Amino acid sequence: MSWKTWSPFQSPEVKEICAHMTLEERTALTWRGALYGLWCAATFAIPLSRALVDQTPSSWTVAGILCTIHIIAIPFWLRAQRRFLCGTTWARTQGLTPDRLRLFHFCTS
Repeated sequence: MSWKTWSPFQSPEVKEICAHMTLEERTALTWRGALYGLWCAATFAIPLSRALVDQTPSSWTVAGILCTIHIIAIPFWLRAQRRFLCGTTWARTQGLTPDRLRLFHFCTS
Protein backbone atom coordinates (compact mmCIF):
# COMPACT_ATOMS: atom_id res chain seq x y z
CA MET A 1 0.00 0.00 0.00
CA SER A 2 1.30 3.42 -0.97
CA TRP A 3 1.09 6.41 1.36
CA LYS A 4 -0.26 8.36 -1.62
CA THR A 5 -3.40 6.21 -1.76
CA TRP A 6 -3.82 5.54 1.95
CA SER A 7 -6.79 6.95 3.83
CA PRO A 8 -7.73 6.18 7.44
CA PHE A 9 -11.38 5.37 6.70
CA GLN A 10 -11.15 3.67 3.32
CA SER A 11 -12.98 0.40 2.91
CA PRO A 12 -11.19 -2.91 2.33
CA GLU A 13 -12.47 -2.85 -1.25
CA VAL A 14 -10.85 0.54 -1.92
CA LYS A 15 -7.60 -0.64 -0.28
CA GLU A 16 -7.59 -3.61 -2.63
CA ILE A 17 -8.22 -1.43 -5.68
CA CYS A 18 -5.43 0.96 -4.65
CA ALA A 19 -3.03 -1.93 -4.06
CA HIS A 20 -3.50 -3.05 -7.67
CA MET A 21 -3.36 0.35 -9.42
CA THR A 22 -1.02 0.95 -12.30
CA LEU A 23 1.42 3.85 -12.12
CA GLU A 24 -0.80 5.94 -14.39
CA GLU A 25 -3.89 5.25 -12.26
CA ARG A 26 -2.00 6.07 -9.07
CA THR A 27 -0.76 9.33 -10.61
CA ALA A 28 -4.30 10.25 -11.68
CA LEU A 29 -5.58 9.47 -8.16
CA THR A 30 -2.86 11.65 -6.64
CA TRP A 31 -3.87 14.56 -8.88
CA ARG A 32 -7.53 14.04 -7.99
CA GLY A 33 -6.61 14.19 -4.30
CA ALA A 34 -4.63 17.38 -4.79
CA LEU A 35 -7.48 19.02 -6.69
CA TYR A 36 -9.93 17.98 -3.99
CA GLY A 37 -7.64 19.55 -1.39
CA LEU A 38 -7.69 22.81 -3.35
CA TRP A 39 -11.48 22.57 -3.65
CA CYS A 40 -11.79 22.11 0.14
CA ALA A 41 -9.52 25.08 0.77
CA ALA A 42 -11.32 27.35 -1.68
CA THR A 43 -14.88 26.48 -0.69
CA PHE A 44 -14.53 25.73 3.01
CA ALA A 45 -11.31 26.38 4.91
CA ILE A 46 -10.28 29.77 3.50
CA PRO A 47 -13.75 31.38 3.47
CA LEU A 48 -14.56 30.11 6.96
CA SER A 49 -11.23 31.22 8.45
CA ARG A 50 -11.56 34.58 6.71
CA ALA A 51 -15.04 35.04 8.19
CA LEU A 52 -13.78 34.14 11.65
CA VAL A 53 -11.00 36.73 11.37
CA ASP A 54 -12.96 39.53 9.68
CA GLN A 55 -16.23 39.11 11.59
CA THR A 56 -18.11 41.13 8.96
CA PRO A 57 -21.56 40.23 7.62
CA SER A 58 -20.29 40.08 4.04
CA SER A 59 -17.48 37.65 4.90
CA TRP A 60 -19.97 35.44 6.76
CA THR A 61 -22.33 35.57 3.76
CA VAL A 62 -19.59 34.55 1.34
CA ALA A 63 -18.40 31.81 3.73
CA GLY A 64 -21.94 30.53 4.13
CA ILE A 65 -22.55 30.39 0.40
CA LEU A 66 -19.24 28.69 -0.37
CA CYS A 67 -19.58 26.18 2.49
CA THR A 68 -23.10 25.35 1.30
CA ILE A 69 -21.79 24.78 -2.22
CA HIS A 70 -19.06 22.57 -0.77
CA ILE A 71 -21.55 20.44 1.18
CA ILE A 72 -23.89 20.12 -1.81
CA ALA A 73 -20.97 18.98 -3.99
CA ILE A 74 -19.87 16.14 -1.66
CA PRO A 75 -22.22 13.47 -3.11
CA PHE A 76 -21.12 14.39 -6.65
CA TRP A 77 -17.45 14.07 -5.65
CA LEU A 78 -18.05 10.69 -4.01
CA ARG A 79 -19.91 9.44 -7.09
CA ALA A 80 -17.01 10.55 -9.30
CA GLN A 81 -14.54 8.79 -6.99
CA ARG A 82 -16.53 5.56 -7.19
CA ARG A 83 -16.59 5.77 -11.00
CA PHE A 84 -12.84 6.44 -11.12
CA LEU A 85 -11.96 3.60 -8.77
CA CYS A 86 -14.21 1.12 -10.55
CA GLY A 87 -12.74 2.22 -13.87
CA THR A 88 -9.26 1.03 -12.95
CA THR A 89 -7.90 -1.97 -14.80
CA TRP A 90 -7.97 -4.28 -11.80
CA ALA A 91 -11.45 -3.21 -10.63
CA ARG A 92 -12.90 -3.84 -14.10
CA THR A 93 -11.43 -7.35 -14.16
CA GLN A 94 -13.01 -7.99 -10.76
CA GLY A 95 -16.41 -6.78 -11.94
CA LEU A 96 -16.64 -3.96 -9.39
CA THR A 97 -19.33 -1.38 -10.09
CA PRO A 98 -19.70 2.17 -8.71
CA ASP A 99 -23.19 1.53 -7.35
CA ARG A 100 -21.94 -1.27 -5.08
CA LEU A 101 -18.51 0.10 -4.04
CA ARG A 102 -18.17 1.16 -0.41
CA LEU A 103 -15.68 4.01 -0.09
CA PHE A 104 -15.55 4.01 3.72
CA HIS A 105 -15.33 1.05 6.07
CA PHE A 106 -18.15 2.42 8.26
CA CYS A 107 -20.70 2.74 5.41
CA THR A 108 -23.03 0.00 4.28
CA SER A 109 -23.21 1.21 0.67
